[in-house]
Amino acid sequence: MVDWFERAGAPLDFPGGLPNLEPQDEVRPTDSAPVVVGTGGVTQLTTQRFGFPPLKPKAGPIINLRAEGRTFLNRDRTGRCLVPVSGFYEFTGSTYPKTRWMFRDAEAPFLALAAVWRAGEGDAFSLLTTEPGPDVAPYHTRGVIPVAVERWADWLFAEAFPADVFAPPPAGRLVVEAAPRPAKPTAA
Repeated sequence: MVDWFERAGAPLDFPGGLPNLEPQDEVRPTDSAPVVVGTGGVTQLTTQRFGFPPLKPKAGPIINLRAEGRTFLNRDRTGRCLVPVSGFYEFTGSTYPKTRWMFRDAEAPFLALAAVWRAGEGDAFSLLTTEPGPDVAPYHTRGVIPVAVERWADWLFAEAFPADVFAPPPAGRLVVEAAPRPAKPTAA
């Protein structure tokens, strides 16, 4: 991952030394996950909680935000970020258990998803969504936004980022495969 950010013009800075992150099979709402933020011209890998706190009592965390019509300015305690992931899931079907599908990059070892972060009681992030690209559209009406490598620095640092940051990957760029959940162990 370090090499990819270097090539993208957004080299990662590790003031506390290179972290040893444990692999995570899944990141669910309220879990902590690695997030890349750009502040003061420096790109840093942080750990943040997935999902902004709910706006209403008894509501769930805000894990997705629509990207359309927003400016996403970088400020002191909020800003744009990238969430590096090996892939993401979408679900189909109307009854439980739904069919789970894994989407991965066909050309790179990971995706960097567009997100926004906010400081507060522990930093948190929410993924941005837009109209789905051709690989996601058969599975969902919205899609997370994998940012193209050549746009990572723009997304993190540019005052006004190019509109094509939100362009979905071209057809065939994402590999899609069924990803059934492992069977739950039975009590003996």
